Amino acid sequence: MEVCHQHFGMKVIPVKWSLKSRQFKLLRLVYYLFFFILFLFFTFHLIPQTPEEQGERTPLSSSQGSSKGEKYLSWFPHSDFPEQQESFRNAIRLAIDTGRTIIAPMLRIHRSYPWMPFEALAKRYEAQEKTILKDLCDNHEDDWRVQLEPCETLNDWFEVPWSSIMNLEAVKRDFGVKIIERTHGHGWGIHESALSEPIAPDDVAVIDVMSFPENGTDWEHADIEKDLMNKPSMYQWIQTHFLPQNQDPLTQPLKNVFAEDRLKNITQKIIQFGGLNSAARYPTTVTDKQQELRKALMKTHFVVPDRMKALKQQSTEIVNVLGGRFQYSTLIFNLSSLVTLDARAKAMEITSMDDLEEKARTELMEALVLEIFGDIPINQAVSAAMPIQPSKLATLLKTNATEDRRTLLDACVDYHKNVESRYPVYYLINEMNLAPETRLDIFGPLLDMFPCMFSRSDMVRWGIQSDHWAKGQPELYDKQINYERLLQPLLDILIAGKGYSFFEIPTTPLTRFLNWSPKPNK
Repeated sequence: MEVCHQHFGMKVIPVKWSLKSRQFKLLRLVYYLFFFILFLFFTFHLIPQTPEEQGERTPLSSSQGSSKGEKYLSWFPHSDFPEQQESFRNAIRLAIDTGRTIIAPMLRIHRSYPWMPFEALAKRYEAQEKTILKDLCDNHEDDWRVQLEPCETLNDWFEVPWSSIMNLEAVKRDFGVKIIERTHGHGWGIHESALSEPIAPDDVAVIDVMSFPENGTDWEHADIEKDLMNKPSMYQWIQTHFLPQNQDPLTQPLKNVFAEDRLKNITQKIIQFGGLNSAARYPTTVTDKQQELRKALMKTHFVVPDRMKALKQQSTEIVNVLGGRFQYSTLIFNLSSLVTLDARAKAMEITSMDDLEEKARTELMEALVLEIFGDIPINQAVSAAMPIQPSKLATLLKTNATEDRRTLLDACVDYHKNVESRYPVYYLINEMNLAPETRLDIFGPLLDMFPCMFSRSDMVRWGIQSDHWAKGQPELYDKQINYERLLQPLLDILIAGKGYSFFEIPTTPLTRFLNWSPKPNK
Protein backbone atom coordinates (compact mmCIF):
# COMPACT_ATOMS: atom_id res chain seq x y z
CA MET A 1 0.00 0.00 0.00
CA GLU A 2 1.39 3.35 -1.08
CA VAL A 3 1.15 6.33 1.29
CA CYS A 4 1.49 10.02 0.47
CA HIS A 5 3.24 12.14 3.13
CA GLN A 6 2.90 15.90 3.67
CA HIS A 7 6.19 17.71 4.26
CA PHE A 8 6.15 21.46 4.85
CA GLY A 9 2.97 21.74 2.89
CA MET A 10 4.39 19.83 -0.21
CA LYS A 11 3.19 16.51 -1.45
CA VAL A 12 5.88 13.88 -1.63
CA ILE A 13 5.54 11.49 -4.64
CA PRO A 14 6.18 7.85 -3.81
CA VAL A 15 9.29 6.30 -5.39
CA LYS A 16 7.31 4.08 -7.78
CA TRP A 17 5.53 7.12 -9.26
CA SER A 18 8.85 8.89 -9.80
CA LEU A 19 10.12 5.95 -11.90
CA LYS A 20 6.98 6.10 -14.06
CA SER A 21 7.61 9.81 -14.71
CA ARG A 22 11.15 9.19 -15.94
CA GLN A 23 9.93 6.39 -18.22
CA PHE A 24 7.29 8.72 -19.64
CA LYS A 25 9.87 11.40 -20.38
CA LEU A 26 12.11 8.85 -22.12
CA LEU A 27 9.25 7.63 -24.27
CA ARG A 28 8.32 11.19 -25.17
CA LEU A 29 11.93 11.86 -26.24
CA VAL A 30 11.95 8.76 -28.45
CA TYR A 31 8.61 9.82 -29.88
CA TYR A 32 9.91 13.30 -30.79
CA LEU A 33 13.10 11.86 -32.21
CA PHE A 34 11.16 9.44 -34.41
CA PHE A 35 9.05 12.22 -35.92
CA PHE A 36 12.13 14.40 -36.45
CA ILE A 37 13.84 11.60 -38.42
CA LEU A 38 10.64 10.97 -40.35
CA PHE A 39 10.45 14.68 -41.19
CA LEU A 40 14.01 14.66 -42.55
CA PHE A 41 13.32 11.52 -44.56
CA PHE A 42 10.21 13.01 -46.18
CA THR A 43 11.96 16.31 -46.85
CA PHE A 44 14.86 14.81 -48.78
CA HIS A 45 12.72 12.39 -50.76
CA LEU A 46 9.94 14.77 -51.72
CA ILE A 47 12.16 17.56 -53.04
CA PRO A 48 11.95 17.14 -56.86
CA GLN A 49 15.19 16.37 -58.65
CA THR A 50 16.33 17.74 -61.97
CA PRO A 51 16.75 15.33 -64.85
CA GLU A 52 20.53 15.61 -64.42
CA GLU A 53 20.26 14.60 -60.76
CA GLN A 54 17.99 11.72 -61.65
CA GLY A 55 20.47 10.48 -64.22
CA GLU A 56 17.77 10.03 -66.88
CA ARG A 57 15.29 11.96 -68.97
CA THR A 58 11.80 11.91 -67.52
CA PRO A 59 8.52 13.21 -68.90
CA LEU A 60 8.00 16.81 -67.84
CA SER A 61 4.86 18.34 -66.42
CA SER A 62 2.64 20.16 -68.88
CA SER A 63 2.25 23.00 -66.41
CA GLN A 64 5.78 24.23 -67.07
CA GLY A 65 7.16 26.15 -70.03
CA SER A 66 6.31 29.28 -71.94
CA SER A 67 3.02 29.86 -73.72
CA LYS A 68 4.49 32.43 -76.13
CA GLY A 69 6.09 32.03 -79.54
CA GLU A 70 6.11 29.26 -82.13
CA LYS A 71 5.82 25.74 -80.81
CA TYR A 72 7.12 22.49 -82.24
CA LEU A 73 6.78 18.72 -82.08
CA SER A 74 9.14 15.95 -83.12
CA TRP A 75 9.69 12.20 -82.73
CA PHE A 76 12.30 9.47 -83.09
CA PRO A 77 12.11 7.31 -86.24
CA HIS A 78 12.35 3.53 -86.18
CA SER A 79 11.53 0.43 -88.25
CA ASP A 80 11.14 0.21 -92.03
CA PHE A 81 9.73 2.77 -94.45
CA PRO A 82 6.00 2.04 -93.86
CA GLU A 83 6.37 2.51 -90.08
CA GLN A 84 8.43 5.68 -90.50
CA GLN A 85 5.84 7.03 -92.92
CA GLU A 86 3.07 6.22 -90.43
CA SER A 87 4.93 8.19 -87.75
CA PHE A 88 5.03 11.22 -90.06
CA ARG A 89 1.31 10.83 -90.81
CA ASN A 90 0.54 10.90 -87.10
CA ALA A 91 2.76 13.94 -86.63
CA ILE A 92 0.72 15.76 -89.28
CA ARG A 93 -2.51 14.95 -87.40
CA LEU A 94 -1.06 16.15 -84.09
CA ALA A 95 0.35 19.29 -85.66
CA ILE A 96 -3.09 20.28 -86.93
CA ASP A 97 -4.67 19.50 -83.56
CA THR A 98 -2.14 21.49 -81.53
CA GLY A 99 -1.14 24.21 -83.99
CA ARG A 100 2.52 23.19 -83.71
CA THR A 101 5.25 23.13 -86.33
CA ILE A 102 6.68 19.72 -87.24
CA ILE A 103 10.41 19.12 -86.88
CA ALA A 104 10.82 16.04 -89.08
CA PRO A 105 13.79 13.68 -88.65
CA MET A 106 15.15 12.29 -91.89
CA LEU A 107 14.04 8.99 -93.39
CA ARG A 108 16.44 6.16 -92.62
CA ILE A 109 16.96 3.72 -95.48
CA HIS A 110 17.99 0.13 -94.68
CA ARG A 111 19.31 -1.53 -91.52
CA SER A 112 16.54 -0.01 -89.47
CA TYR A 113 15.97 -0.87 -85.82
CA PRO A 114 12.65 -1.76 -84.16
CA TRP A 115 10.65 0.18 -81.58
CA MET A 116 12.41 0.74 -78.26
CA PRO A 117 11.59 2.61 -75.05
CA PHE A 118 12.23 6.35 -75.15
CA GLU A 119 15.75 6.33 -73.68
CA ALA A 120 17.02 3.60 -76.00
CA LEU A 121 15.34 5.17 -79.04
CA ALA A 122 16.87 8.57 -78.25
CA LYS A 123 20.33 7.03 -77.95
CA ARG A 124 19.97 5.14 -81.23
CA TYR A 125 18.91 8.32 -82.97
CA GLU A 126 21.82 10.32 -81.57
CA ALA A 127 24.24 7.55 -82.57
CA GLN A 128 23.47 7.72 -86.28
CA GLU A 129 25.28 11.02 -86.89
CA LYS A 130 27.51 9.89 -89.77
CA THR A 131 30.04 12.72 -89.56
CA ILE A 132 30.92 11.61 -86.03
CA LEU A 133 30.75 7.91 -86.93
CA LYS A 134 33.14 8.30 -89.85
CA ASP A 135 35.70 10.10 -87.67
CA LEU A 136 35.44 7.40 -85.02
CA CYS A 137 35.82 4.64 -87.60
CA ASP A 138 38.73 6.33 -89.39
CA ASN A 139 40.56 6.72 -86.09
CA HIS A 140 39.62 3.22 -84.88
CA GLU A 141 38.15 4.67 -81.70
CA ASP A 142 35.93 2.65 -79.40
CA ASP A 143 32.79 4.59 -78.58
CA TRP A 144 29.18 3.87 -77.63
CA ARG A 145 28.12 5.16 -81.04
CA VAL A 146 30.06 2.55 -83.01
CA GLN A 147 28.71 -0.12 -80.70
CA LEU A 148 25.22 0.82 -81.88
CA GLU A 149 26.23 1.62 -85.48
CA PRO A 150 29.22 -0.63 -86.29
CA CYS A 151 31.86 0.61 -88.70
CA GLU A 152 31.44 -2.59 -90.74
CA THR A 153 27.88 -1.60 -91.70
CA LEU A 154 28.40 2.15 -92.04
CA ASN A 155 27.74 2.02 -95.80
CA ASP A 156 24.74 -0.27 -95.47
CA TRP A 157 22.34 2.53 -94.54
CA PHE A 158 21.81 6.24 -95.13
CA GLU A 159 19.37 9.03 -94.36
CA VAL A 160 17.52 11.25 -96.79
CA PRO A 161 15.11 14.20 -96.32
CA TRP A 162 11.46 13.23 -96.61
CA SER A 163 10.89 15.99 -99.17
CA SER A 164 13.19 14.16 -101.59
CA ILE A 165 10.96 11.07 -101.43
CA MET A 166 7.42 12.29 -100.67
CA ASN A 167 5.44 15.38 -101.62
CA LEU A 168 5.33 17.54 -98.48
CA GLU A 169 4.33 20.73 -100.28
CA ALA A 170 0.80 19.49 -100.92
CA VAL A 171 0.30 18.83 -97.20
CA LYS A 172 1.66 22.26 -96.30
CA ARG A 173 -0.47 24.01 -98.91
CA ASP A 174 -3.77 22.20 -98.47
CA PHE A 175 -3.79 21.81 -94.67
CA GLY A 176 -1.63 24.69 -93.45
CA VAL A 177 0.90 22.45 -91.71
CA LYS A 178 4.33 23.95 -91.13
CA ILE A 179 7.19 21.47 -91.54
CA ILE A 180 10.88 21.92 -90.78
CA GLU A 181 13.18 19.07 -91.82
CA ARG A 182 16.09 18.25 -89.52
CA THR A 183 18.68 17.67 -92.25
CA HIS A 184 21.83 18.51 -90.28
CA GLY A 185 22.65 16.91 -86.96
CA HIS A 186 20.68 14.64 -84.66
CA GLY A 187 20.20 16.95 -81.73
CA TRP A 188 16.79 17.08 -80.08
CA GLY A 189 15.16 18.76 -77.09
CA ILE A 190 17.45 21.44 -75.62
CA HIS A 191 20.01 20.54 -78.29
CA GLU A 192 17.54 20.79 -81.19
CA SER A 193 19.59 20.83 -84.42
CA ALA A 194 16.83 22.35 -86.55
CA LEU A 195 16.52 25.51 -84.44
CA SER A 196 19.09 28.27 -83.97
CA GLU A 197 17.49 29.70 -80.83
CA PRO A 198 18.50 28.47 -77.36
CA ILE A 199 16.09 26.02 -75.74
CA ALA A 200 15.77 25.92 -71.95
CA PRO A 201 15.13 22.59 -70.18
CA ASP A 202 11.72 23.80 -69.02
CA ASP A 203 10.76 24.40 -72.65
CA VAL A 204 10.93 20.72 -73.58
CA ALA A 205 8.19 18.20 -72.78
CA VAL A 206 9.00 14.51 -73.22
CA ILE A 207 5.88 12.53 -74.14
CA ASP A 208 5.87 8.81 -74.81
CA VAL A 209 2.86 6.83 -73.67
CA MET A 210 4.48 3.65 -74.92
CA SER A 211 7.40 4.12 -72.49
CA PHE A 212 6.18 6.15 -69.50
CA PRO A 213 3.11 4.96 -67.56
CA GLU A 214 2.58 8.44 -66.10
CA ASN A 215 2.10 9.87 -69.61
CA GLY A 216 -1.15 8.16 -70.40
CA THR A 217 -4.11 5.99 -69.52
CA ASP A 218 -4.16 2.23 -69.97
CA TRP A 219 -6.75 1.65 -72.70
CA GLU A 220 -7.68 -1.68 -71.12
CA HIS A 221 -8.24 -0.07 -67.69
CA ALA A 222 -9.31 3.43 -68.55
CA ASP A 223 -10.35 4.41 -65.00
CA ILE A 224 -6.98 3.80 -63.36
CA GLU A 225 -5.65 7.28 -64.06
CA LYS A 226 -8.84 8.90 -62.77
CA ASP A 227 -8.61 6.85 -59.58
CA LEU A 228 -5.02 7.89 -59.01
CA MET A 229 -5.90 11.55 -59.57
CA ASN A 230 -8.44 11.30 -56.76
CA LYS A 231 -5.87 9.87 -54.35
CA PRO A 232 -4.02 12.29 -52.09
CA SER A 233 -0.40 13.08 -52.96
CA MET A 234 0.79 11.12 -49.91
CA TYR A 235 -0.79 7.99 -51.37
CA GLN A 236 1.05 8.53 -54.64
CA TRP A 237 4.33 8.98 -52.79
CA ILE A 238 3.81 5.80 -50.77
CA GLN A 239 2.86 3.94 -53.95
CA THR A 240 6.04 5.11 -55.65
CA HIS A 241 8.42 4.37 -52.78
CA PHE A 242 6.98 1.35 -50.99
CA LEU A 243 4.69 -0.62 -53.30
CA PRO A 244 6.34 -3.09 -55.66
CA GLN A 245 7.34 -1.53 -58.98
CA ASN A 246 8.08 -3.30 -62.25
CA GLN A 247 11.73 -2.52 -62.92
CA ASP A 248 12.17 -4.86 -65.87
CA PRO A 249 13.07 -3.07 -69.13
CA LEU A 250 10.22 -2.78 -71.60
CA THR A 251 10.16 -5.23 -74.47
CA GLN A 252 6.73 -4.23 -75.75
CA PRO A 253 5.06 -0.81 -75.92
CA LEU A 254 2.77 0.05 -73.01
CA LYS A 255 -0.93 0.01 -73.85
CA ASN A 256 -1.47 3.65 -72.99
CA VAL A 257 -3.29 6.50 -74.70
CA PHE A 258 -2.70 10.24 -74.40
CA ALA A 259 -5.89 12.30 -74.32
CA GLU A 260 -6.13 15.05 -76.93
CA ASP A 261 -7.09 17.72 -74.39
CA ARG A 262 -3.94 17.02 -72.37
CA LEU A 263 -1.81 17.39 -75.47
CA LYS A 264 -3.33 20.76 -76.30
CA ASN A 265 -2.67 22.01 -72.78
CA ILE A 266 1.08 21.42 -72.94
CA THR A 267 2.79 24.82 -72.99
CA GLN A 268 6.42 23.88 -73.61
CA LYS A 269 8.01 25.13 -76.81
CA ILE A 270 8.96 21.60 -77.94
CA ILE A 271 7.14 18.31 -77.49
CA GLN A 272 9.54 15.44 -78.05
CA PHE A 273 7.74 12.16 -78.67
CA GLY A 274 9.38 8.75 -78.66
CA GLY A 275 7.93 6.36 -81.24
CA LEU A 276 4.95 7.87 -83.04
CA ASN A 277 3.89 5.01 -85.29
CA SER A 278 0.68 4.20 -83.39
CA ALA A 279 -2.30 6.43 -84.16
CA ALA A 280 -4.36 4.77 -81.41
CA ARG A 281 -2.00 6.07 -78.70
CA TYR A 282 -2.51 9.71 -79.68
CA PRO A 283 -6.13 10.43 -80.64
CA THR A 284 -7.02 13.86 -82.01
CA THR A 285 -10.13 15.99 -81.85
CA VAL A 286 -12.75 15.01 -84.42
CA THR A 287 -13.16 18.05 -86.70
CA ASP A 288 -14.01 18.60 -90.35
CA LYS A 289 -10.39 19.42 -91.05
CA GLN A 290 -9.17 16.22 -89.40
CA GLN A 291 -11.70 14.22 -91.39
CA GLU A 292 -10.52 15.83 -94.63
CA LEU A 293 -6.92 15.14 -93.69
CA ARG A 294 -7.70 11.50 -92.92
CA LYS A 295 -9.26 11.00 -96.35
CA ALA A 296 -6.40 12.80 -98.08
CA LEU A 297 -3.73 10.75 -96.32
CA MET A 298 -5.45 7.59 -97.53
CA LYS A 299 -5.87 8.64 -101.16
CA THR A 300 -4.01 11.66 -102.46
CA HIS A 301 -1.54 13.20 -100.00
CA PHE A 302 1.70 11.67 -98.76
CA VAL A 303 0.96 8.24 -100.23
CA VAL A 304 3.44 7.79 -103.13
CA PRO A 305 7.26 7.91 -102.68
CA ASP A 306 7.86 9.29 -106.18
CA ARG A 307 9.67 12.60 -105.62
CA MET A 308 13.16 11.27 -106.36
CA LYS A 309 13.57 11.66 -110.10
CA ALA A 310 15.95 8.74 -110.67
CA LEU A 311 13.83 6.37 -108.57
CA LYS A 312 10.63 7.35 -110.37
CA GLN A 313 12.25 7.01 -113.79
CA GLN A 314 13.54 3.51 -113.06
CA SER A 315 10.14 2.37 -111.80
CA THR A 316 8.42 3.81 -114.87
CA GLU A 317 10.70 1.84 -117.20
CA ILE A 318 9.88 -1.42 -115.41
CA VAL A 319 6.16 -0.64 -115.30
CA ASN A 320 6.11 0.05 -119.04
CA VAL A 321 7.75 -3.32 -119.81
CA LEU A 322 5.08 -5.05 -117.70
CA GLY A 323 2.37 -3.51 -119.88
CA GLY A 324 1.84 -0.13 -118.24
CA ARG A 325 0.09 1.22 -115.19
CA PHE A 326 -2.69 -1.00 -113.80
CA GLN A 327 -1.98 -3.67 -116.44
CA TYR A 328 -0.18 -6.09 -114.11
CA SER A 329 -0.37 -7.16 -110.47
CA THR A 330 2.20 -7.76 -107.75
CA LEU A 331 2.88 -10.69 -105.44
CA ILE A 332 5.05 -10.01 -102.39
CA PHE A 333 6.41 -13.06 -100.59
CA ASN A 334 8.16 -12.78 -97.24
CA LEU A 335 9.59 -16.28 -97.49
CA SER A 336 11.41 -16.35 -94.15
CA SER A 337 8.28 -15.30 -92.28
CA LEU A 338 6.21 -17.70 -94.34
CA VAL A 339 8.30 -20.66 -93.21
CA THR A 340 7.96 -19.74 -89.53
CA LEU A 341 4.16 -19.83 -89.90
CA ASP A 342 4.24 -23.48 -90.96
CA ALA A 343 3.49 -25.69 -87.95
CA ARG A 344 5.93 -28.42 -88.99
CA ALA A 345 8.74 -25.97 -89.59
CA LYS A 346 8.08 -24.31 -86.25
CA ALA A 347 8.19 -27.63 -84.44
CA MET A 348 11.54 -28.42 -86.08
CA GLU A 349 12.82 -24.86 -85.51
CA ILE A 350 13.34 -24.34 -89.24
CA THR A 351 13.61 -20.69 -90.29
CA SER A 352 14.66 -20.94 -93.95
CA MET A 353 12.84 -22.23 -97.01
CA ASP A 354 15.98 -24.11 -98.07
CA ASP A 355 15.99 -26.04 -94.78
CA LEU A 356 12.63 -27.61 -95.58
CA GLU A 357 12.50 -30.93 -97.38
CA GLU A 358 11.46 -30.66 -101.03
CA LYS A 359 8.12 -32.34 -100.37
CA ALA A 360 7.41 -29.92 -97.52
CA ARG A 361 8.30 -26.94 -99.73
CA THR A 362 5.96 -28.17 -102.45
CA GLU A 363 3.09 -28.71 -100.03
CA LEU A 364 3.65 -25.29 -98.50
CA MET A 365 3.56 -23.56 -101.90
CA GLU A 366 0.49 -25.54 -103.00
CA ALA A 367 -1.30 -24.29 -99.90
CA LEU A 368 -0.09 -20.80 -100.71
CA VAL A 369 -1.52 -20.99 -104.24
CA LEU A 370 -4.93 -21.87 -102.79
CA GLU A 371 -4.69 -18.90 -100.42
CA ILE A 372 -3.77 -16.58 -103.29
CA PHE A 373 -6.80 -17.79 -105.24
CA GLY A 374 -9.00 -16.91 -102.31
CA ASP A 375 -7.62 -13.40 -101.86
CA ILE A 376 -6.81 -11.97 -105.30
CA PRO A 377 -9.56 -10.15 -107.25
CA ILE A 378 -12.21 -12.66 -108.29
CA ASN A 379 -12.00 -11.73 -111.98
CA GLN A 380 -8.28 -12.57 -112.02
CA ALA A 381 -8.81 -15.85 -110.17
CA VAL A 382 -11.51 -16.97 -112.62
CA SER A 383 -9.46 -16.02 -115.66
CA ALA A 384 -6.32 -17.78 -114.36
CA ALA A 385 -8.32 -20.98 -113.74
CA MET A 386 -9.74 -21.11 -117.27
CA PRO A 387 -7.91 -22.59 -120.29
CA ILE A 388 -5.71 -20.18 -122.25
CA GLN A 389 -7.48 -19.04 -125.42
CA PRO A 390 -5.80 -19.45 -128.83
CA SER A 391 -2.93 -16.96 -128.92
CA LYS A 392 0.83 -16.60 -129.00
CA LEU A 393 0.85 -17.26 -125.26
CA ALA A 394 -1.13 -20.48 -125.71
CA THR A 395 1.39 -21.68 -128.32
CA LEU A 396 4.37 -20.97 -126.06
CA LEU A 397 2.85 -22.76 -123.09
CA LYS A 398 1.67 -25.72 -125.17
CA THR A 399 5.12 -26.28 -126.66
CA ASN A 400 6.82 -25.52 -123.33
CA ALA A 401 8.88 -22.84 -125.11
CA THR A 402 9.15 -20.55 -122.12
CA GLU A 403 12.94 -20.39 -121.75
CA ASP A 404 13.04 -17.09 -123.64
CA ARG A 405 11.62 -15.04 -120.80
CA ARG A 406 11.36 -11.80 -122.77
CA THR A 407 9.34 -13.48 -125.52
CA LEU A 408 7.12 -14.96 -122.81
CA LEU A 409 6.57 -11.52 -121.25
CA ASP A 410 5.62 -9.99 -124.62
CA ALA A 411 3.15 -12.83 -125.19
CA CYS A 412 1.66 -12.36 -121.71
CA VAL A 413 1.26 -8.62 -122.17
CA ASP A 414 -0.33 -9.12 -125.61
CA TYR A 415 -2.75 -11.74 -124.23
CA HIS A 416 -3.77 -9.44 -121.35
CA LYS A 417 -4.33 -6.43 -123.62
CA ASN A 418 -5.84 -8.00 -126.71
CA VAL A 419 -7.38 -11.35 -125.73
CA GLU A 420 -8.31 -11.59 -122.02
CA SER A 421 -8.00 -8.37 -120.03
CA ARG A 422 -8.69 -10.17 -116.75
CA TYR A 423 -5.77 -12.56 -117.13
CA PRO A 424 -3.10 -11.71 -114.53
CA VAL A 425 0.48 -10.77 -115.35
CA TYR A 426 2.47 -10.86 -112.12
CA TYR A 427 5.58 -9.12 -110.86
CA LEU A 428 7.06 -11.19 -108.02
CA ILE A 429 8.91 -9.58 -105.10
CA ASN A 430 10.65 -11.62 -102.42
CA GLU A 431 13.25 -10.69 -99.83
CA MET A 432 15.62 -13.42 -101.06
CA ASN A 433 15.60 -11.99 -104.62
CA LEU A 434 14.97 -15.45 -106.05
CA ALA A 435 13.98 -15.77 -109.70
CA PRO A 436 10.92 -18.08 -109.77
CA GLU A 437 12.00 -19.96 -112.91
CA THR A 438 15.33 -20.89 -111.28
CA ARG A 439 13.75 -22.39 -108.14
CA LEU A 440 10.99 -24.67 -109.32
CA ASP A 441 11.34 -26.60 -106.06
CA ILE A 442 9.85 -23.54 -104.39
CA PHE A 443 7.86 -21.70 -107.06
CA GLY A 444 6.83 -24.66 -109.24
CA PRO A 445 3.19 -24.81 -108.04
CA LEU A 446 2.94 -21.05 -108.42
CA LEU A 447 4.25 -21.02 -112.03
CA ASP A 448 1.94 -23.90 -112.96
CA MET A 449 -1.05 -21.75 -112.03
CA PHE A 450 0.38 -18.33 -112.98
CA PRO A 451 2.86 -18.79 -115.86
CA CYS A 452 3.04 -15.07 -116.56
CA MET A 453 5.22 -14.29 -113.55
CA PHE A 454 8.34 -12.12 -113.73
CA SER A 455 10.79 -10.63 -111.27
CA ARG A 456 13.65 -8.23 -110.70
CA SER A 457 16.06 -10.82 -112.09
CA ASP A 458 14.32 -10.58 -115.47
CA MET A 459 14.54 -6.79 -115.47
CA VAL A 460 18.25 -6.87 -114.65
CA ARG A 461 18.95 -9.56 -117.26
CA TRP A 462 17.19 -7.57 -119.96
CA GLY A 463 18.92 -4.33 -119.03
CA ILE A 464 15.66 -2.65 -118.01
CA GLN A 465 16.90 -2.17 -114.45
CA SER A 466 20.48 -0.93 -114.40
CA ASP A 467 23.01 -1.15 -111.58
CA HIS A 468 23.67 2.60 -111.73
CA TRP A 469 20.24 4.16 -112.08
CA ALA A 470 20.75 6.31 -108.96
CA LYS A 471 23.86 8.00 -110.38
CA GLY A 472 23.49 11.76 -110.67
CA GLN A 473 20.76 12.10 -108.04
CA PRO A 474 21.88 15.08 -105.87
CA GLU A 475 20.88 13.50 -102.53
CA LEU A 476 22.84 10.33 -103.31
CA TYR A 477 26.40 11.57 -103.28
CA ASP A 478 28.35 9.07 -101.17
CA LYS A 479 30.38 6.90 -103.57
CA GLN A 480 30.87 4.25 -100.88
CA ILE A 481 27.16 3.43 -100.74
CA ASN A 482 25.34 1.16 -103.17
CA TYR A 483 22.18 3.26 -103.40
CA GLU A 484 20.59 1.00 -106.02
CA ARG A 485 20.65 -1.93 -103.60
CA LEU A 486 19.48 0.02 -100.56
CA LEU A 487 16.65 1.75 -102.43
CA GLN A 488 15.32 -1.51 -103.92
CA PRO A 489 12.46 -1.72 -101.35
CA LEU A 490 11.27 1.77 -102.36
CA LEU A 491 11.56 0.83 -106.03
CA ASP A 492 9.46 -2.27 -105.32
CA ILE A 493 6.87 -0.10 -103.56
CA LEU A 494 6.57 2.19 -106.58
CA ILE A 495 6.19 -0.79 -108.93
CA ALA A 496 3.60 -2.46 -106.70
CA GLY A 497 1.73 0.81 -106.23
CA LYS A 498 1.27 1.25 -109.98
CA GLY A 499 -0.18 -2.21 -110.49
CA TYR A 500 -3.80 -3.31 -110.72
CA SER A 501 -3.65 -5.21 -107.42
CA PHE A 502 -1.15 -6.63 -104.96
CA PHE A 503 -1.01 -9.50 -102.51
CA GLU A 504 1.50 -9.76 -99.65
CA ILE A 505 2.00 -12.88 -97.56
CA PRO A 506 2.45 -12.82 -94.64
CA THR A 507 1.20 -9.26 -94.36
CA THR A 508 3.36 -6.49 -92.89
CA PRO A 509 2.83 -2.73 -92.49
CA LEU A 510 3.67 -2.54 -96.20
CA THR A 511 0.19 -3.86 -97.00
CA ARG A 512 -1.38 -0.94 -95.13
CA PHE A 513 0.77 1.55 -97.01
CA LEU A 514 0.10 0.04 -100.44
CA ASN A 515 -3.63 0.10 -99.74
CA TRP A 516 -3.38 3.88 -99.88
CA SER A 517 -1.86 3.89 -103.39
CA PRO A 518 -4.03 5.44 -106.14
CA LYS A 519 -6.39 2.81 -107.53
CA PRO A 520 -7.57 2.18 -111.12
CA ASN A 521 -11.13 3.03 -112.09
CA LYS A 522 -12.60 -0.46 -112.00
